[in-house]
Amino acid sequence: MNTTIWAIVAVVVVIGIVVAVFGWDRYRSGKTPSASAQKTDEVFIDPATGKSMRVWFNPETGEREYRPD
Repeated sequence: MNTTIWAIVAVVVVIGIVVAVFGWDRYRSGKTPSASAQKTDEVFIDPATGKSMRVWFNPETGEREYRPD
């Protein structure tokens, strides 16, 4: 029984690490904002900071950028 609990804890920790590594920078890009990006009507509240963020779309690359509104 004790081994089962430790196995479950290990799986949860590994899943948490994977989520943290791949999801850490999802809404906050370290890139310089693109000059060709276009402002959209899409706005959301960043759950980490509580700030209002606007979505910008770059039609040249298809990339979405998230900037403070």
